Amino acid sequence: MKEIVKILTSFDRCFKSKEIFKAQEYIEEEFKKLNFKTKLEPIKTDFGTFYNVIASNNNESRIIISAHYDALIGTPGADDNASGIAGVIECARKLKNTSYPIEFVAFCLEEPPFFATEKMGSFVYAKNLREKNKNIEGAIVFEMIGYYSDYQKIPMGLEYLVDSKKGDFIVNVANYNSAKFLNDLDLKANNLKSYNLVIDNPLARLSDNRNFWDLNYPAIMITDTAFLRNPNYHTPSDTIDTLDFEKMEEVVDMVVRGVENYFKG
Repeated sequence: MKEIVKILTSFDRCFKSKEIFKAQEYIEEEFKKLNFKTKLEPIKTDFGTFYNVIASNNNESRIIISAHYDALIGTPGADDNASGIAGVIECARKLKNTSYPIEFVAFCLEEPPFFATEKMGSFVYAKNLREKNKNIEGAIVFEMIGYYSDYQKIPMGLEYLVDSKKGDFIVNVANYNSAKFLNDLDLKANNLKSYNLVIDNPLARLSDNRNFWDLNYPAIMITDTAFLRNPNYHTPSDTIDTLDFEKMEEVVDMVVRGVENYFKG
Protein backbone atom coordinates (compact mmCIF):
# COMPACT_ATOMS: atom_id res chain seq x y z
CA MET A 1 0.00 0.00 0.00
CA LYS A 2 2.91 2.30 0.59
CA GLU A 3 3.75 2.32 -3.12
CA ILE A 4 0.15 3.23 -3.99
CA VAL A 5 0.17 6.16 -1.57
CA LYS A 6 3.60 7.25 -2.83
CA ILE A 7 2.41 7.37 -6.42
CA LEU A 8 -0.92 9.04 -5.64
CA THR A 9 0.72 11.75 -3.56
CA SER A 10 3.09 12.49 -6.42
CA PHE A 11 0.05 13.79 -8.36
CA ASP A 12 -1.75 17.06 -7.70
CA ARG A 13 -5.19 15.53 -7.24
CA CYS A 14 -7.27 18.68 -6.90
CA PHE A 15 -9.97 19.33 -9.50
CA LYS A 16 -8.07 22.31 -10.94
CA SER A 17 -5.09 20.18 -11.95
CA LYS A 18 -4.84 17.98 -15.01
CA GLU A 19 -2.84 15.56 -12.87
CA ILE A 20 -6.10 14.40 -11.32
CA PHE A 21 -6.62 12.47 -14.56
CA LYS A 22 -3.22 10.82 -14.10
CA ALA A 23 -4.42 9.62 -10.72
CA GLN A 24 -7.60 8.31 -12.32
CA GLU A 25 -5.62 6.46 -14.99
CA TYR A 26 -3.25 5.01 -12.40
CA ILE A 27 -6.11 3.66 -10.28
CA GLU A 28 -7.83 2.16 -13.31
CA GLU A 29 -4.59 0.46 -14.35
CA GLU A 30 -4.11 -1.00 -10.87
CA PHE A 31 -7.57 -2.59 -11.08
CA LYS A 32 -6.82 -3.94 -14.55
CA LYS A 33 -3.59 -5.53 -13.29
CA LEU A 34 -5.78 -7.52 -10.91
CA ASN A 35 -7.90 -8.68 -13.87
CA PHE A 36 -10.99 -6.71 -12.94
CA LYS A 37 -13.26 -5.25 -15.57
CA THR A 38 -13.23 -1.48 -15.32
CA LYS A 39 -15.41 1.38 -16.47
CA LEU A 40 -15.45 5.13 -16.01
CA GLU A 41 -18.52 6.96 -14.77
CA PRO A 42 -18.63 10.64 -15.84
CA ILE A 43 -19.34 13.53 -13.50
CA LYS A 44 -20.14 16.64 -15.49
CA THR A 45 -19.35 19.96 -13.83
CA ASP A 46 -18.77 23.60 -14.80
CA PHE A 47 -15.04 22.84 -14.53
CA GLY A 48 -15.13 19.93 -16.95
CA THR A 49 -15.91 16.23 -16.78
CA PHE A 50 -14.33 14.03 -14.13
CA TYR A 51 -14.66 10.30 -13.58
CA ASN A 52 -15.38 7.68 -10.96
CA VAL A 53 -13.36 4.51 -11.56
CA ILE A 54 -15.40 1.32 -11.16
CA ALA A 55 -14.02 -2.23 -11.12
CA SER A 56 -15.78 -5.55 -10.66
CA ASN A 57 -15.68 -9.25 -11.49
CA ASN A 58 -19.43 -9.73 -11.22
CA ASN A 59 -22.32 -8.03 -13.00
CA GLU A 60 -24.58 -8.48 -9.98
CA SER A 61 -22.46 -6.77 -7.34
CA ARG A 62 -24.09 -6.61 -3.92
CA ILE A 63 -21.38 -4.91 -1.85
CA ILE A 64 -19.32 -1.83 -2.70
CA ILE A 65 -15.83 -1.09 -1.35
CA SER A 66 -14.91 2.52 -2.05
CA ALA A 67 -12.97 5.70 -1.30
CA HIS A 68 -12.42 9.09 -2.93
CA TYR A 69 -9.20 9.84 -4.78
CA ASP A 70 -9.28 13.63 -5.15
CA ALA A 71 -7.45 15.89 -2.69
CA LEU A 72 -8.01 19.39 -1.38
CA ILE A 73 -6.25 22.18 -3.26
CA GLY A 74 -2.68 22.62 -2.02
CA THR A 75 -2.44 19.31 -0.18
CA PRO A 76 -0.74 16.01 -1.07
CA GLY A 77 -3.64 14.16 0.60
CA ALA A 78 -1.73 11.15 1.94
CA ASP A 79 -4.20 10.29 4.68
CA ASP A 80 -7.01 12.21 2.97
CA ASN A 81 -7.52 10.10 1.01
CA ALA A 82 -4.69 8.26 -0.73
CA SER A 83 -4.80 5.97 2.32
CA GLY A 84 -8.42 5.10 1.52
CA ILE A 85 -7.70 4.36 -2.14
CA ALA A 86 -4.76 2.18 -1.12
CA GLY A 87 -7.20 0.31 1.13
CA VAL A 88 -9.64 -0.25 -1.73
CA ILE A 89 -6.95 -1.51 -4.11
CA GLU A 90 -5.47 -3.78 -1.44
CA CYS A 91 -8.92 -5.21 -0.70
CA ALA A 92 -9.33 -5.84 -4.43
CA ARG A 93 -5.98 -7.64 -4.52
CA LYS A 94 -6.88 -9.87 -1.57
CA LEU A 95 -10.34 -10.67 -2.91
CA LYS A 96 -9.52 -11.01 -6.60
CA ASN A 97 -9.69 -14.81 -6.63
CA THR A 98 -13.07 -15.01 -4.95
CA SER A 99 -16.48 -15.05 -6.60
CA TYR A 100 -17.98 -12.59 -4.14
CA PRO A 101 -20.21 -10.04 -5.91
CA ILE A 102 -18.24 -6.89 -5.04
CA GLU A 103 -17.74 -3.61 -6.87
CA PHE A 104 -14.65 -1.53 -6.11
CA VAL A 105 -15.10 2.20 -6.69
CA ALA A 106 -12.74 5.18 -6.60
CA PHE A 107 -14.84 8.34 -6.36
CA CYS A 108 -13.82 11.74 -7.63
CA LEU A 109 -14.93 15.18 -6.34
CA GLU A 110 -15.47 14.51 -2.66
CA GLU A 111 -13.55 17.59 -1.58
CA PRO A 112 -14.76 21.24 -1.65
CA PRO A 113 -16.23 22.94 -3.61
CA PHE A 114 -18.15 19.76 -4.52
CA PHE A 115 -18.71 18.36 -1.04
CA ALA A 116 -22.39 18.11 -0.08
CA THR A 117 -23.51 18.84 -3.63
CA GLU A 118 -24.97 16.65 -6.36
CA LYS A 119 -21.60 16.86 -8.16
CA MET A 120 -19.90 14.61 -5.62
CA GLY A 121 -18.76 11.46 -7.40
CA SER A 122 -20.44 9.30 -4.79
CA PHE A 123 -23.75 11.11 -5.24
CA VAL A 124 -23.64 10.55 -9.00
CA TYR A 125 -22.77 6.89 -8.43
CA ALA A 126 -25.45 6.23 -5.80
CA LYS A 127 -28.08 8.15 -7.77
CA ASN A 128 -27.34 6.05 -10.85
CA LEU A 129 -27.73 2.90 -8.75
CA ARG A 130 -31.08 4.11 -7.46
CA GLU A 131 -32.34 5.09 -10.91
CA LYS A 132 -31.43 1.63 -12.21
CA ASN A 133 -33.14 0.00 -9.20
CA LYS A 134 -29.92 -1.75 -8.23
CA ASN A 135 -30.36 -3.78 -5.07
CA ILE A 136 -27.05 -2.94 -3.37
CA GLU A 137 -26.89 -4.46 0.10
CA GLY A 138 -24.26 -2.12 1.46
CA ALA A 139 -21.30 0.15 0.77
CA ILE A 140 -18.01 0.29 2.66
CA VAL A 141 -16.33 3.72 2.48
CA PHE A 142 -12.69 4.21 3.49
CA GLU A 143 -12.14 7.79 4.68
CA MET A 144 -8.64 8.35 6.05
CA ILE A 145 -7.30 5.11 7.55
CA GLY A 146 -3.59 5.83 8.00
CA TYR A 147 -2.93 8.23 10.89
CA TYR A 148 -2.42 7.02 14.47
CA SER A 149 -1.10 8.98 17.45
CA ASP A 150 -1.16 9.54 21.21
CA TYR A 151 -3.83 12.23 20.78
CA GLN A 152 -7.54 11.73 20.24
CA LYS A 153 -10.45 14.11 20.61
CA ILE A 154 -13.78 12.45 21.38
CA PRO A 155 -16.86 14.55 20.52
CA MET A 156 -19.19 15.36 23.38
CA GLY A 157 -21.80 12.66 23.77
CA LEU A 158 -19.64 9.88 22.31
CA GLU A 159 -17.40 9.35 25.32
CA TYR A 160 -19.47 6.36 26.37
CA LEU A 161 -18.94 4.72 22.96
CA VAL A 162 -15.19 5.27 22.61
CA ASP A 163 -13.10 4.85 25.75
CA SER A 164 -9.65 5.65 24.32
CA LYS A 165 -7.81 8.93 24.79
CA LYS A 166 -5.18 7.84 22.28
CA GLY A 167 -5.59 7.82 18.51
CA ASP A 168 -4.74 4.13 18.36
CA PHE A 169 -7.99 2.77 16.91
CA ILE A 170 -10.20 2.69 13.83
CA VAL A 171 -13.91 3.52 13.79
CA ASN A 172 -16.60 1.83 11.70
CA VAL A 173 -19.55 4.22 11.47
CA ALA A 174 -23.09 3.30 10.44
CA ASN A 175 -26.39 5.17 10.56
CA TYR A 176 -29.46 3.42 11.94
CA ASN A 177 -30.49 2.11 8.52
CA SER A 178 -27.03 0.57 8.14
CA ALA A 179 -26.80 -1.09 11.55
CA LYS A 180 -27.70 -4.56 10.26
CA PHE A 181 -25.10 -4.33 7.48
CA LEU A 182 -22.47 -3.36 10.04
CA ASN A 183 -23.53 -6.20 12.30
CA ASP A 184 -23.45 -8.75 9.47
CA LEU A 185 -19.91 -7.75 8.54
CA ASP A 186 -18.81 -8.32 12.15
CA LEU A 187 -15.75 -6.11 11.74
CA LYS A 188 -12.96 -6.90 14.17
CA ALA A 189 -9.27 -6.13 13.76
CA ASN A 190 -6.68 -8.55 15.11
CA ASN A 191 -3.96 -6.16 16.30
CA LEU A 192 -5.77 -2.84 16.22
CA LYS A 193 -8.60 -1.57 18.38
CA SER A 194 -11.81 -0.95 16.47
CA TYR A 195 -15.14 0.54 17.46
CA ASN A 196 -18.47 0.01 15.73
CA LEU A 197 -20.63 3.11 16.09
CA VAL A 198 -24.25 3.48 15.02
CA ILE A 199 -24.90 7.22 14.87
CA ASP A 200 -26.21 9.81 12.44
CA ASN A 201 -24.92 13.27 13.23
CA PRO A 202 -23.03 15.91 11.20
CA LEU A 203 -19.61 14.40 12.02
CA ALA A 204 -20.76 11.04 10.68
CA ARG A 205 -21.75 12.59 7.36
CA LEU A 206 -18.41 14.09 6.33
CA SER A 207 -17.57 11.56 3.63
CA ASP A 208 -19.08 9.66 0.71
CA ASN A 209 -21.24 7.49 2.96
CA ARG A 210 -23.63 10.49 3.27
CA ASN A 211 -24.87 10.02 -0.28
CA PHE A 212 -25.64 6.34 0.19
CA TRP A 213 -27.49 7.17 3.38
CA ASP A 214 -29.49 9.94 1.71
CA LEU A 215 -30.47 7.61 -1.14
CA ASN A 216 -31.51 4.92 1.33
CA TYR A 217 -28.61 2.50 0.83
CA PRO A 218 -26.85 1.00 3.85
CA ALA A 219 -23.26 2.22 4.14
CA ILE A 220 -20.48 2.38 6.69
CA MET A 221 -17.56 4.78 6.91
CA ILE A 222 -14.24 3.37 8.11
CA THR A 223 -12.06 6.18 9.44
CA ASP A 224 -9.19 7.18 11.70
CA THR A 225 -11.47 10.12 12.69
CA ALA A 226 -9.71 12.71 10.48
CA PHE A 227 -9.35 16.13 12.17
CA LEU A 228 -10.35 14.71 15.53
CA ARG A 229 -6.90 13.16 15.55
CA ASN A 230 -4.81 14.20 12.58
CA PRO A 231 -3.30 17.74 12.80
CA ASN A 232 -2.26 17.44 9.15
CA TYR A 233 -5.87 17.26 7.91
CA HIS A 234 -6.39 19.51 4.86
CA THR A 235 -2.86 20.94 5.12
CA PRO A 236 0.36 20.60 3.08
CA SER A 237 1.76 18.41 5.87
CA ASP A 238 -0.60 15.51 5.08
CA THR A 239 2.34 13.50 3.76
CA ILE A 240 3.21 9.83 3.38
CA ASP A 241 5.74 9.84 6.22
CA THR A 242 2.94 10.50 8.74
CA LEU A 243 1.12 7.24 7.98
CA ASP A 244 1.30 3.87 9.75
CA PHE A 245 1.17 1.23 7.03
CA GLU A 246 1.11 -1.72 9.42
CA LYS A 247 -2.10 -0.43 10.96
CA MET A 248 -3.51 0.30 7.49
CA GLU A 249 -2.90 -3.35 6.62
CA GLU A 250 -4.79 -4.34 9.77
CA VAL A 251 -7.76 -2.24 8.60
CA VAL A 252 -7.74 -3.91 5.20
CA ASP A 253 -7.55 -7.39 6.72
CA MET A 254 -10.47 -6.50 8.98
CA VAL A 255 -12.58 -5.53 5.98
CA VAL A 256 -11.59 -8.61 3.97
CA ARG A 257 -12.62 -10.84 6.87
CA GLY A 258 -15.81 -8.82 7.18
CA VAL A 259 -16.70 -9.43 3.55
CA GLU A 260 -16.03 -13.15 4.03
CA ASN A 261 -18.25 -13.12 7.13
CA TYR A 262 -21.00 -11.42 5.18
CA PHE A 263 -21.11 -13.80 2.25
CA LYS A 264 -20.57 -16.94 4.30
CA GLY A 265 -23.39 -15.92 6.61
